[in-house]
Formats: sequence, structure tokens, C-alpha cells
Amino acid sequence: MKEYLRLVRFLKPYKWLLVISFVLNLLYSLSNAISVYLSIPLLKTLFQSGENTQITQGAPPVNFFESIKYNFDQYIFSNGKLAALNKVCVLLLIFYFAKNLFGYMQSILTQYVEKSLITSVRQKLYNKFNSLSLKYFAERRAGDIISRFINDVNLIQNTVSVTFTNLLKEPLLIIIFVSMAFFISWKLTLISIVIIPLSLGLIVQIGKKLRKYSKQVQQKLGEFTSVIAETIYGSKIIRAFSMEKFENKRFEIKLKSYFRALMKNSIYSDLSSPLTEFISVSIGVFIIWYGGRQIFGGAGLAPEEFLGFLIIVFQLMTPIKDISTVNNRVQEASAATNRIFEILDTKPEIYDSPSSIEKSSFDGSIEFRDVSFNYDVDEKLILNKINLKINKYDKIAIVGLSGVGKSTLIDLLPRFYDVSSGEILIDGINIKDIRLSSLRSFFGIVTQEIILFNDTIKNNIAYGYENIPMNKIIEAAQNANAHDFIMQTENGYDTIIGERGMKLSGGEKQRVAIARALLKNAPIMIFDEATSSLDTESENLIQEAIERLIKNNTSIVIAHRLSTIKDADRIVVLHEGSVEDIGTHTDLMKNDSGIYRKLYEMQFS
Repeated sequence: MKEYLRLVRFLKPYKWLLVISFVLNLLYSLSNAISVYLSIPLLKTLFQSGENTQITQGAPPVNFFESIKYNFDQYIFSNGKLAALNKVCVLLLIFYFAKNLFGYMQSILTQYVEKSLITSVRQKLYNKFNSLSLKYFAERRAGDIISRFINDVNLIQNTVSVTFTNLLKEPLLIIIFVSMAFFISWKLTLISIVIIPLSLGLIVQIGKKLRKYSKQVQQKLGEFTSVIAETIYGSKIIRAFSMEKFENKRFEIKLKSYFRALMKNSIYSDLSSPLTEFISVSIGVFIIWYGGRQIFGGAGLAPEEFLGFLIIVFQLMTPIKDISTVNNRVQEASAATNRIFEILDTKPEIYDSPSSIEKSSFDGSIEFRDVSFNYDVDEKLILNKINLKINKYDKIAIVGLSGVGKSTLIDLLPRFYDVSSGEILIDGINIKDIRLSSLRSFFGIVTQEIILFNDTIKNNIAYGYENIPMNKIIEAAQNANAHDFIMQTENGYDTIIGERGMKLSGGEKQRVAIARALLKNAPIMIFDEATSSLDTESENLIQEAIERLIKNNTSIVIAHRLSTIKDADRIVVLHEGSVEDIGTHTDLMKNDSGIYRKLYEMQFS
């Protein structure tokens, strides 16, 4: 409930709309109550014997409520039954029209506030995602994150309307109907009011169970959503290894677990309404029995007043049932809200310090000083005491066996992760003291696993730029050896390439990524095994594009194919997380026992 109240604070910008909504609810409730009360004079007009309907005689009563009743009777029944019938029918039309008008206006207003709230929550969640480090996403399933963003927020969306409509309207209706019932008979009202504490106690107990199982539902939903996401991503591998039956079984287990959680949630969600209604009907039946005995004994209400009282009492059942629904929805939303605020409350591990500065250019060098890194405190160091200096316009290659920390080393430069100890300097300034936006503007990155978006080729090349001239995009594509194949696609630069660029080959995706990096023209270029999985023809095309790209830039290249880095100014050899050796290809080949020579001989033996 605490988290749900935090969610309510998102409504602060709409407080005046909520005030108007409250007024409309009040008018709706009054119109509804009056339209129900009009059943008494209607019954009296239709079923009382004689040509004229009896009205209260004598001086007006002093009691406020009795005075209202007296004046109302005088107005309705003063001119006979036909006139009374006409007046009651006109009043019924007026108040039913008013009731529905106010209800419609309130509903539209609530929908606006609700959808504005949900839009705000989703925007804050998305902004938070983009502020979190890569470590956050590496430790969580994509399906669970998507489930929170879509399903949990949808659950809140379905709750807000019910909460802020029914939570205002139903208590008002209950108060008004109970007041009207007191107005007709305080004795019968005291008997019937027993329903309220019984129903509330029931609602509270069911709500506790519902919150528990609602949280389980959201967790199970995240689990099987993750399986779906993995199945889509790994569809080729699943078929290659004939694992369809295994994956079907895995999904079935997750889906059945979700089904069981859903059923437990539904049992308690749907239990409160029939139980509350049964209690209400039980009280109503008792009132009918008790009131009927009073009428037969001649000591009770007039028959039309008793029937009007019954109508009012049974009208109370709907708002009381709806309040139980509100409680159920609030409990479900509280579980979903917990999961949403778990994300919103996550503190980004990578952030700008208050004293961080803007830096507009890379002028001198990059320096690693005693840099060590591990993902978690208890894990083994991936990098250990790295010392390395890279001067402007240097062409540096990083080599080593798989898992020695090559990619991790370059991921520290744009602060995808922060060092565990030591420091990284650019032009003598610790990168933690440089604004992230300006720090990352120094780097153009091309990796083996190319990230492309389900958009046009043009927009993928121009990613991060608005209103850039088309000739600049074409020039970048030509320099990346991509223009020819782009023009052969269905719509040229306007061709949609599909999710993850699935409509392109590996080499074509690489060249689009290089064109994107060329357009950015960053002073420091990073290539993380950009050609390791390509055929010879594609590799040659991409190698040509890379050479154009690094011509006037500082470049850092991670490569398994050592033939592509022989001309580097310096080659850094990593072994077990440390720098084992640094030198040119010629220098390193002279060391008969060195790792670089062993790697080279293994590739060309």
C-alpha cells in the first residue's frame, strides 16, 4: 500500500482535474439517489386507491428532514394523481439524464488522468532504463524487464480508473443512500447497516491473500515472457540442435506455473463479490421479513415507503460490492507497483558527479593507471593492475586468448562499467570527472555483434543525428563499402532491415555499422573483433572501410585474426587479466616463448 500511495503522488499535476472529478461524482451520486427516491411517490401515485393522492395535512413540521418531505409531497400531490404522475415522470427523465451526463463527464475526465498517469510512469521507467549501467541488464532477464514495463503498468492502468472512480463515487453513494434510508426509517436502517462492517472485514481478509498471489502472478509472467524472448532470439540454434520439444516442455512448465498462480489469484479476486452480495441479500431478506411483519401489524411504514426503502437498501449492494472490487484492484496494483518502483528506485552505478566537466575535444592521450576490474566484489579480478598509455593518432591492437578481458578493457573507456580500482585518464583528466555525454562523444564503436534497429538503412546510419543531409549519409556508406549493396535492396536507403537487421547478411550489417561510425567521425575508434566471423570477401571490404575510418583517428582494435593487425603501431598482449607484453608485430615475433608468437603460429601453422 505504501508503494501504491507513492504512485498516487504522480497525480499531483492533475489535482484540479481530480477536484472537478469529485464534484461530478457528487452530482452523479445525488442525481442517482434522487432518481431512486422518486420510486416512492411513483408507487404512491400508481397504487394508492382513490382519485386524489393523500398528502400530509397540517402545519409544516419543524424537523429539517420532515420539512423537506412535507414540501416535496405538497409539490407532487397538490393537483391530483394525473398531475403527480406527470411531475414524477418529468423528474425521472431530468435526474436520469443528469445522472448519466455527470457519469459520462466524470468517466472521460478520469480516463484522461489515468492515461496521463500511465504515460508518465512508462516515460519515467524508460528514462530510468537508459540511465542504468550494462551490468543491470546483464543480471536480469529481458522478459522480466519487459513484463514490468508492459504488464505491470497495464495492471496499474486497469486499477487507476476503478480506484479513482469507485473510491470517490461508491462511498458517496453509500453515504447518500444510508442518509435516505435513515430519512425513511431509522430502525430498519440500523438493522441493515450491519452489512457494512461485515463486508469490510471480509474485504480486508481477502485483500491480504490477493496481494500475495498477485505478486506471484507478475513474477511467473516475467519468467515465461523471458522464455518467449529467448526462443525468438535463439530460434536458429533451437532448430539447429533439434531442441523444439525441449523448449516446448520448458515453456509448458513455466506456463503451467503461471496458470496455477493465476488461478489462486482468481479464487480470491472473485470470492469477495459473491460473499459480499450473499451477506447483503441475507440482510435484505431479514429486512423484508421484519418490515413485512410491521406492515401487517399496522405499526410500520406505509407500503410504498417500505418498498422505496427496500429499493434503496438493495441499491446499496452495488457500491458495497464495487468497494470490495476497488480493494482487490488496489492489492493487485500494490504488487505490480512494488516491481515498478524496484526499477525506479534503482540507483544508476554510472552517473555524472556534481563536479563533472564538459570536454569538447580529445587532444593528447588515454592512460590506464593500475586499473583493476571485477563485476562483483566476491568474484575473481578480470583485469589486474593494467598500465597502458595510448597517444593521439596511435593505432593500437589488443590480443590474447578468449576470456582474458580484452572487451572488458575497452568497455571501461566509455564507462559502460567503472573500474574497481585505479583510474583511466583522458588528457590527464579522470574520465569519472568528465560528463558522460561528452566522454562518449569521443568514441565510435564497431563490435562483432552489430546492434541495428528495425528501421530504414538511412536511419540506422544516421542514428543519433537529426536532419542530416542525405549526401553525408551516402558518402559515409560509400566509404564503408556499403553503398552498392544498399542500392540493390528493395527501397535503397529507405529499406526496412527488420529486427536486429535480420534482412542483411553479417558483412552487410558490419558495413552499415561502419558507415554509422564514419558519420559520427569520433576521434577515438574502437573495433571489437569487427571482422572475426566474416568470409574473406566481406573481411577485405570491411578492412578497407576500417582503414579509411582510422586514417585520421586514434584507433583501438581487438582482433582474433592477427593478420589484420600486423601494421598496428603497437600490439598489447593480455594474459590472465594483465599486460604481458607490448610491441610491434616484428618485436613480438622475436620472443620465441611469448603468447603473441604462439597465437600467430597457431593461426598460420
